[in-house]
Amino acid sequence: MLRNIFLVLVLALPSLIFSQQSNRPFSFFNDFIVTGSLNYVSSATIQLDPYSPDIVERNSTLELSGGYGYGFTIRTKLFRNDLYLGLSGEYVRIQDNNAVLILEGDSTTARLKLTETITSFPAELTVYFNVPSFQENLNIYLGGGIGLYSGDRKRKILNFESETISKSFGLSLVVLSGIEYYFEKNFMTFMEMRFRDGEYNVRSKFPLSYVTLNGISYSLDKDMNSKIFLDGLKISFGLGYRF
Repeated sequence: MLRNIFLVLVLALPSLIFSQQSNRPFSFFNDFIVTGSLNYVSSATIQLDPYSPDIVERNSTLELSGGYGYGFTIRTKLFRNDLYLGLSGEYVRIQDNNAVLILEGDSTTARLKLTETITSFPAELTVYFNVPSFQENLNIYLGGGIGLYSGDRKRKILNFESETISKSFGLSLVVLSGIEYYFEKNFMTFMEMRFRDGEYNVRSKFPLSYVTLNGISYSLDKDMNSKIFLDGLKISFGLGYRF
């Protein structure tokens, strides 16, 4: 679905760009926008065993909801007044304290509550197009691009936390829209929404091979391979300055 939205945006932007003209004279290197934001990410998904030969285990997932973070963006004019190129960096943390780990013994099973925490560091390169508006201090924009995603995953049971063995990054398309309000000549506040499906891989392990509950020992997985999808809607509120 994200690819379809991105394709529609790519097809629609050229007609908008060439059919509208900005009233401000064009010039290079005198129109940079720097913004900082507080962000809310609605959800993330952990694929618990993406390399298992068993299709049921391979499709097993855990949904996490409600994460927060912060970020910054630098935008610069690209060819014309209404077109900008932006580079953004971000930190996201999502934690679930009510996840459950099912442990199997020789003849019994146990359900153990654990804490799942993922951290992510998206870096995204996007193109912005300012939609023509009737108010000089109000700006609506659309955009799209590509993101590079890396991060970590931690599981904590009892007083033990998993150790990360290796991590790898992934790529994803990005689609965005936002609105800016200039309350001074160069100072503005904004709200933005981003749609993406960023992913990265984490391999980790617990520092112990088993736990004992009610006198019964339960073994823990030696290695945990997981794939994390940062697939929730991102909503940002922030401030910016135009140079």
